[in-house]
Amino acid sequence: MKPYRVCLFLILCLIGSAAAVKGWRFLPDMASLTDKHSDTILLASIDTLPYEQTVSWHDTIQVSTNPYHLLSPFYEALTHADEQTVRVVHYGDSQIEGDRMTFMLRSVLQERFGGCGTGTVAIEPYADLRTAVLSVRHGGHTIHPKTYRAFGPASLRRPGGDYGPMAQVSVMDNSLSEGSENITVHVQSRTQGTEGRFTRIRVISRQDSIIQMEDTATSYTLHLTGKQDIYGISLESPTGVQVDNVALRGSAGTIFTQMAQEALWRYYDVTRTRLIIWQFGGNAAPYIKNQNQVDIYMTKVRQQIRILHRLAPYAAILMVGPSDMLTYEKGERRSYRILPALDSALREVAAEEEATYWSLFEAMGGAGSMAVWQDNGWTGRDGIHFTREGADKAGKMLTDFLLQPLLNTKE
Repeated sequence: MKPYRVCLFLILCLIGSAAAVKGWRFLPDMASLTDKHSDTILLASIDTLPYEQTVSWHDTIQVSTNPYHLLSPFYEALTHADEQTVRVVHYGDSQIEGDRMTFMLRSVLQERFGGCGTGTVAIEPYADLRTAVLSVRHGGHTIHPKTYRAFGPASLRRPGGDYGPMAQVSVMDNSLSEGSENITVHVQSRTQGTEGRFTRIRVISRQDSIIQMEDTATSYTLHLTGKQDIYGISLESPTGVQVDNVALRGSAGTIFTQMAQEALWRYYDVTRTRLIIWQFGGNAAPYIKNQNQVDIYMTKVRQQIRILHRLAPYAAILMVGPSDMLTYEKGERRSYRILPALDSALREVAAEEEATYWSLFEAMGGAGSMAVWQDNGWTGRDGIHFTREGADKAGKMLTDFLLQPLLNTKE
C-alpha cells in the first residue's frame, strides 16, 4: 500500500471515531423539503440597495474540535482514486464563474491523486469556460439548442424542473430548435494541464453514453442523433479525480429544492460523487436588512443542504460562505456590514446539518480585506468578483483547507 494511502487510512480512523459520536441523522421526507418559492432576494443588481441595519447573529453553538470529521467519505474515496473515479461537484454563484477557484482545486487534486479532464460542462454554457470550448453545429452551421436553466431569467425555467446536475438542460428537439435532432458537438481543450486532457467522454442524459478514447485526447467531435435531453458532457478519465464547476449566476444557492430530483440523484450515484461544495451567500448579502431576513434565508439554506444529503448519501458536503464584498458610502470603500453575521449564520447551519464549513470571508482577512485584495489586483473594479489571479489565490486557500489533514502524507 502506498504511504499516502496508509496515512489516509489512519486519518479516517480518527475522524471516523468523531463522526460516530454524532450518530446517524435521519432526514425528513422529500415532500417536506420542497420549496416552491423562487429566489426572490437575488433578482436585483447586487449593488442597488444600501445596507440599513446592522444584524448580529446571537446564538452560540458547539462545533466539533475536528472540522474534518464530516469529510471522511471524500478522504476515504481518495484512497481508491487509483482504482476508480472520485467526483467533486462545485456549485457556486458568479464568484466561481469561468472556473474561478475550481480550477486550482481541480489542478491540485488531479496532480496528487490522478485523473484528468475538466469534468462536466454544459453544451450551451452560460459564460465562457476557462478549460474548454464547445461548439454545436448542424448542416455546417452553428446552432443553439433550446436550453432551460434553473437560474438566471425566469423565462428560462422548465416546467417540472428537470435540469440535471448542471442546473440547465439542452433539448434536442426540432420543434424547439431547428436542426437540434441531429447535431455535432466539437470539444476543444483550452489548457495544457491535466484538466486539458481526457481519455473518455460521458454524455449526460437520461441514459448516459460513454465514449472511450484510444489515447489521451485534447479535442473530439461527437455526433448526437434523436430526441433527448442533454444535461452536459463530461470530459474525464476512468480513474482519479474529476471536478465539476457549476456556476449559477445570480443565485443564493436555494434552487435545489426546486429541481427534479431523479436526474440529480442518478448523476451523483453514477459518477461516484463524494464531495459537494455549496458556495453561496454573496448574492443575498446586499438585500438582508434585519434578523428576520437572516432567519428566512437560513431556513432556505438548511433545506438545500438536507436535500443534497438525501440525493448524495455517500458524499460529504462542504459549505463555503461569501467573500468579503465592497460597497461605497460617501465615496469610501467599506464592507457590507451584514457579512460577519451572515458568515456566522451559515456556519451554524453547517454544524446543524452535518456539513463542514469553510469561511472564505475569514480566510481573506475579514471585514475590509477586499479593499486590500483590490489594491493588489486580486479583485475587479466592482470590489466583489475575483480576478484570475485572485481566484487562483482563493482557490489555493480552499484547497489547502480541504487537504490540510493530508499535508504530511507523501506518495
